[in-house]
Order: sequence, then structure tokens, then C-alpha cells
Amino acid sequence: MVPRISAGGAAAGSGCRCELSTLSASPRASKSPQAAAAAAAAAAAASPRSLPAAAASSASIMAPHYQATTLIASPSYPNAITWSSENLVAVASGHIVTILNPAALDGPRGLVVLVPSNPFPIGAVNREDLFEPCLVPTCLSRDTEPCARSVSWSQQGFAPNSGCLLAVCSGDGRVNLYRPPIFEFGDNWVKVADISQLLFNYYQIINFREDDGPISFPQEAANNEQAPQEKLNSEHGQDTGYAGELQEPLSCKVLGRRKRKPTRVESYVYDEDEDGVGASKDADFSPNPCSRLSKGFMKKIVKPVDEMAVVIGEGGLQNTKEALSCNGENKLVPLITAKQYACRNAHLFSLVVAWSPVSPSHDTTSHWCILAVGSKSGDVSFWKIHKPEYYTIDVGTVNRDPIFVGVLQAHNSWVCTMSWEVTCASSSKSSLLLATGCLDGSVKIWSGDMKGLNQCTDVKEVPFSLLAEVTTNSSAPVSSISLSAPAQPQDEVNLAIGRVSGSLETWKLDLCNNKIENSSACHAHDRVVTGLSWGFDGHSLYSCSQDNSARCWILEKNQLEEVPVYTNFPELKESTDLSVVSDRCFGLTLAPGELIIAVVRSLDPNMLDPMYQARTQKAVVEFIWIGGQFLGIALHKNIHISSQQSVMLSETNFLWWGSNILWSLKKYEKGETGLVLWDVIATLQVLKKSSPIFLETLLHNWVSDLFSDDQQRVSLDILYQSRNDMMSKVSSRKLHLLNIICRKVMLSDNAQYSPGGENSTSVSTDLWNNLLVSSERELRERLVAFTFAAVLNRLSYFQKGTCAENMWFPVGVAQMYSWLSMNNGKVHNQLKSLCSTIKGLQSRIASVCEYSVEESCTYCSASVHFESPDVALCGSGDPVTSPAERHKLSRCMASMRLSSVLQPVWYCVCCEGMVDKLVPGTFFTMTTSPLQVNHDDELLYSAPVVPLCPFCGILLQRLMPEFLLSVSPV
Repeated sequence: MVPRISAGGAAAGSGCRCELSTLSASPRASKSPQAAAAAAAAAAAASPRSLPAAAASSASIMAPHYQATTLIASPSYPNAITWSSENLVAVASGHIVTILNPAALDGPRGLVVLVPSNPFPIGAVNREDLFEPCLVPTCLSRDTEPCARSVSWSQQGFAPNSGCLLAVCSGDGRVNLYRPPIFEFGDNWVKVADISQLLFNYYQIINFREDDGPISFPQEAANNEQAPQEKLNSEHGQDTGYAGELQEPLSCKVLGRRKRKPTRVESYVYDEDEDGVGASKDADFSPNPCSRLSKGFMKKIVKPVDEMAVVIGEGGLQNTKEALSCNGENKLVPLITAKQYACRNAHLFSLVVAWSPVSPSHDTTSHWCILAVGSKSGDVSFWKIHKPEYYTIDVGTVNRDPIFVGVLQAHNSWVCTMSWEVTCASSSKSSLLLATGCLDGSVKIWSGDMKGLNQCTDVKEVPFSLLAEVTTNSSAPVSSISLSAPAQPQDEVNLAIGRVSGSLETWKLDLCNNKIENSSACHAHDRVVTGLSWGFDGHSLYSCSQDNSARCWILEKNQLEEVPVYTNFPELKESTDLSVVSDRCFGLTLAPGELIIAVVRSLDPNMLDPMYQARTQKAVVEFIWIGGQFLGIALHKNIHISSQQSVMLSETNFLWWGSNILWSLKKYEKGETGLVLWDVIATLQVLKKSSPIFLETLLHNWVSDLFSDDQQRVSLDILYQSRNDMMSKVSSRKLHLLNIICRKVMLSDNAQYSPGGENSTSVSTDLWNNLLVSSERELRERLVAFTFAAVLNRLSYFQKGTCAENMWFPVGVAQMYSWLSMNNGKVHNQLKSLCSTIKGLQSRIASVCEYSVEESCTYCSASVHFESPDVALCGSGDPVTSPAERHKLSRCMASMRLSSVLQPVWYCVCCEGMVDKLVPGTFFTMTTSPLQVNHDDELLYSAPVVPLCPFCGILLQRLMPEFLLSVSPV
């Protein structure tokens, strides 16, 4: 019996590693005695699917979740996996990119299917030039189907639904951007931009830098994807034609064998050999337009992905600019040298993509990020992408076209890997750093000029400058790099370099003097390092290799110390090692909460059944829970371990779990990243089942720290007694975190829970229930105050005669006024005063906001009276209407108006509320209540609206069918 990988469970709230089942052994299976013993142990831990029905129920209780899932294709290149900031995992697996939801590994998936693309018309070469050394890599290319070479996620907010864009670099050197199919309701992600085509337009206009003189390039031409070929030829005097890589480089002319015709370019017309074998030319391009007779004898030739246009003729250079006739259109193919062709092909052949973090700008109305694309020529091209002008989940096109920034000559050889980081040095402003690794072993760190990137109107000078260069004796190619900017000290940046030789290096960059020093180096792996990622603020480093190992390193006193990577989770005592059935690692990535790493491995076909497994199971993505071990951060001093804790974990493991969880929650309190804490919530849910006493102690400490300041620590008793007053002093982000913990962890088993509902018999549940009710009431008051203040701000603009077109337009003011009237004795006095001011506007209020008291049912047109901010019943004011005929309607959580039933509305997966009126992003970043800030601040109400839940702070989404992929931020 041999182990078989099966997909992990999709149930919420637990996690370990891999679920194994058993099948008949393959005839080809052969392993060492150690591997055979491990396989036997794996067979003993068979999954419930392979057990008898009587034992399946008891085994399912201990079955691990969130452990592993299989793929139908295996990766081919390093760094093949990446985790998005909205909790999606993308894996470059063969000719497809597989997109997974870690919370539902057995659920639906997204796909990016790579298809062959037409080669760019960069020129043609003479047949005798095919023997030139520079064309050997081109001529030997045999890829008939492109595979995914590099993948990278953008940050949240750049897709039309405020999700992430996915950049994919294929094996044929093409780069495209994809968005989720929110309008199409399908599995295939939608292409929104062809970066390679835009780059070709740029190089075509500057003639691939082969002309003398300064390079100048208009922005509008760079971003014109459909620029006419004839216009480009007339403006720049350059004749172009199809070019690519040769599949059949030479024709055979041997007696007794049929002569092989040269490879031909698709849809071009050739002079057919009318004299048979005695023809004097094989594939001379016809200079004349096609006649109807010749069209009748033409046969369309299907070309491979890359195919070189070859010119053959007795006249040599006389064929330099002979015309090609293509479906009645004349095109010109320039005859170029082999060196020219190799250089042009290297400029356009992309190898790696990397998205930068969002620009560290204080301007809330302009957010952008940079996409870096590395090529074979050593160039790195930069593309600037802005966030959409507005977000939508309805059918529409709101994509922002990529803006060409420029091309940087970073290296003299292939750019193999790149990594971004944002620094906030104490001696200077925030800066954007890019590290690039090359095939020749060189590594450089570049600094982006934020002012130049913000303007980005001229590409004569690329706004990136060399900051530091790594000097080392090693010439081994760089396979993976990772940058990290620790919080302390702020003037240092950590750089990790993995090489093909298996060596691992760490460097420290001093931003004050731009000096870089080697901090440690070791031979970490036996083969190529295929993945690197810093974690926990640069304290820990994760690496994986083609030797099928994944390791964790702690940087202590400039030395790398290895820490075993294993899952020590309360749900299982031990787990099976996936190295038994896999042979190579192709990358790793860290979860947003940094409590899980995902590793992609290719499966060993000798360990799989050739009939039933080897055909469909090529690779596996393994999720390893790492929170219960030392990861470089200090232990939290207020965690106390009781003797009544679970026996499945030691006291040390509890301490590390608690410290790492608190560190992750503290990171989200800062508000610098989106609230995507699925791994944290899943960990807490498991601890609630296995160690409830420890969880209570842990979260009591967290809540006390949440409302404490630097001078005094707030006890839980004081917080409970004065919770309403204390909640008005904390940031909205902290209240959102409290709501999520209450709903998804502490009150997740209380099915009867609703804010303001019946009190639970449990003292602990009553505590968290009251905290949630108080927190939601505070957030609702802040939302009402923010809306009323926006009304007064717009009114002041109209009175001054100033245009308020860019100001947020408030809606639902009448419903909010009704809610205040119902709860007049429970709200803050400042809000009562603000409500009186709104009431005094009388008829003027309709000119600055939407003010409609009357509402009607969408189904029966009956009147709807305001009774609750969450739901409504039609006909509530008409005693004639019977209760059976009344329709239950939902209200928008942001405006309290009735939600639309005809158009799609935003949905929150945490509180399950609906939103059809979005709120400006400044509402979610406020450090205190709007009642305590200046209402005349224009930036508060002119910021773009964002699809975030006003009560949970997580990303809203469209409610998708169960058979389609969706995100799970919590």
C-alpha cells in the first residue's frame, strides 16, 4: 500500500497538514526502507474515504482540515505560488494558473488557461544566419504549449470589485493581467491588459534602440494597444514582419529523400513550387498581390507558438524589403541580422513579474502601484496602474489602463527574480525599494523616486536609481530573493538571496549611508532554492528547494539558525510528511496573518497509481500551520497557562501560539493592511474546541490591551462597566477587529445571537455579547455622525458658491434621523446636537443630500415604515394588510435604506449584511469618533468610496453561487 494525496476538507475552524488515503501499489513503486516505513505509517492514518462506514464517523472527528489539495498540472519554475492580500492562492501549474480559496480547498477554483500567442513582427533573418551562436537558444525552442512561468498578485483595490489583479508571465515570454470573473459567473479569469503588446508598441516606435539619438516616446502611443501597423511603419520608416523562434531550422537536400520545405509563417502567401523538385527557390516571398487563382491553391499553415521568419534567396540582401501579401494586405518584413533578432527577442521575452505595494502617499484620492517586468535582456520595464475611479459588482468596465513608466537596464543578463518593499526610514520620507536578481549571480537594490512616479509624464528618465549592489564571490545564478523592512530599526532593510547552488545569504542594507553588508551565509539546500519569504517583521525566514525540503530560519545575532518546520496544532498529535509522495518543491508563500505557509510540491509518479492517480494528480499544495513554534519574536508576558489546558500541546507550544496570535492581531490594529485574517480566525476556532480556557485567557488579555494606552492597562471589569464611554476613544479598526472576534470566534456557536437579543446563560457569552452590541452601536453612531457631518459640509460649500461635485453624496438621511428619534436616550450628546442642526435645515436639506421619508415595497408597492436599521416589513403601517402578505426586506447597513432587489448589492461574509451605498475610505481609518474631529475637513468627504463593511471592516463582495470561487477574508 502506498499513500495517496487527497484534497483537504472545507469545513471551517480547524487545520493541520495533509490527508492521506491508500490505494494499490504501483508496479513502478520503489522506495528506500525509510520511505517504505513512512508510507506504511501514512497508510495507517488513512482518510475516512477509504475506511469502512462504521469507522468513518469516528475518524472524521480527527480528520485534519486546511491541509493539502492536489493539482492537475505540476509547476515548472521557481516561485510558483503566491498568496493574495484578499486570501486567494495562485499556483503556476503547467499550462494553467490555479486559483484556490484556502478556506474551501475542496470547493470551486479559478483558472487562467494559457493559450499560444502570435509572435511579434520584429524581423526576418537569412537562413545562413541560423548557425550564429546567438540564435541557438531561439532555434532550439520546442515549446508547443506555453506554461506559467511567474505569477504575482497586486494589492487589494485594483480590480473592478476592489479585489486583486493577477499578473501572469508565460513560458513564451508574454505578460498579461487578469481580474476575477465577477460579471461573467465563470471559472476562467478575464484578461484586462496585454503588457507584452504594450511593450512591443514602445520598442517598435523607438526601433528597439537601434537608432542614434535620444529616446523619446509619447505616453499615448505606448498605451495604444491597437496601434495600426501601417501608421507605425509610415511614422518611423521601419518595415516589420512576423518573427519568432524556429521549429524546423534547416531543409534537407539528400538524395533518395523527399525535400523538406522550410517553416512558413501563418496566413502569409508564398510562391508555390510549380516545377516540382527542380524549383530554384524553396520559400521566396511573393512580391505581388494574391490573385484569385493562387488563393484557391493556398493551404493555411498552422505555426507553433514561436516561429522565425526566414528569408532565402540567391540575391542575398536584395530581399531586404520584399513585400508579404497577407489576405490582401501588404506588409513589409525587414531583413535583420542574427544579432539584431536575438537582441529584439531578448527585449520582448519576459521572465518574471512583481507587483509593488500601494504607493505610500498621503493623498487619499490617488493610489497606484507599479508592476515590474524582468526580461532576458536584463531590462526591467515598469507599469503604473491606478485604482479604478469607482468599484462595482454590476456589469461594467471600470479598468484603468496601465501607464508605461520606462525601461531600466538593470543587468547584463536574464532578470530571474524580483522583490518589492516599502520603507519608512526615520531620516527620510517613505520610499519604494526593488531588489532584482540576475542569471549571472548579481543582485541590485533600486530606489524609486516617489515624486517622479507620481508625475510619470515623461519616460526619458526612469524614476529608479541604484541604491546598493551585492558584491560576492559566488557566481551562481540567483533563483529567489526577498526583501523585508523591519519596524525596528527603521533605517535597515533585510535582503535574502537564494541561489541555484542551494546557498542562502542574508544581507542588511543601511538606508542612512546606502551600505549593504553580508550578515550570514550558509549552504541551506542541496539543490536550487525555489522560494524565499520573510515573516514576522523580518525575524524569521522561510525557504524551499528542489531537494524537496522546506525550512524555517531565525536570524539571531547575524546568524541563521534553523528551526524545524512542522505542524503542531491542537487537533492532531502528529501529521504525515508529504515528502514521502513528492519529489520537489517549487515555491512557498506566507498567509496574510503569517500563521500558515503554503508550499507547492510536485508529486513523485513512482508513488502514485499510474491508472487512477498519476493522470490527474501532478502536484500538491500543502498548508503548514507554524504558529506553535519559535518564530523570532518575544513571548507575551501576560499569557498564563493553566494546568487544565489540553494535553495535546505543551506549555511552550501554548506560549508560542498565544504570542504569535497576539502579534498578528497587533499588526492589524495599525490599519496599514486590509482585514484579511482567515488564518488567525481559523486558529482561534480550533483553540476554542480543544483549549477553551486558554482561548478565554488569551482573548481577555487582547481585549484589555485593545483599550489600554501606554500609561495604564485597562482591566476587563473596568472595560465591562464603562464600555460605552471607552469605545468612543478607540479607532474604527479596533472596533472592527473586536466585532470579527466576537462574531466568528466567541459567539460562533450561539445560533440565537443577535445584537440586543436575549441574554445567554453563559457568563462568558454574555460578556462578549455585550461587547459586540456596544461596539456595533458605537460604529452605527459614528456612521450617522459621519453622514450628518457630510450633509453640513456640502451645505457650506453651496453657500460659498463652491462646487461640491467631488464630495461624497449622503443618502438615507431620513432613515438615520428616524433611528436617532427611536434611540434618543441612548446616543451621545454630541450626536443629539448634530441631529438638531440637521432638523433645522428643513427644506434646504433636499438640495445637498437624498432625503426621502417614504419607502415602498419592491414586490407589492406597499408602504414601508422604519422600524429597524437591519430589516423591514412592508405594510407595517396599514392595519388592513394581513401579516401573511407582508414581505421581509433587508436594509443597507451603511444608509439604512431598503436594499435593492433588482440590482446586485454588496455582501459581507462576516455579519451577512447587505450594502448598496458605499462609504468613503476615510471613515475606516479614523482614529476616534467623527463627533470629536473637525467636520470642515474636506479630505474626510472627498475620498473615494470603498467596498468595506461599516461594521466588520472587511472587503465586501458579490454573493456568488456555491459552485463558483469566492474569497473568505475571515
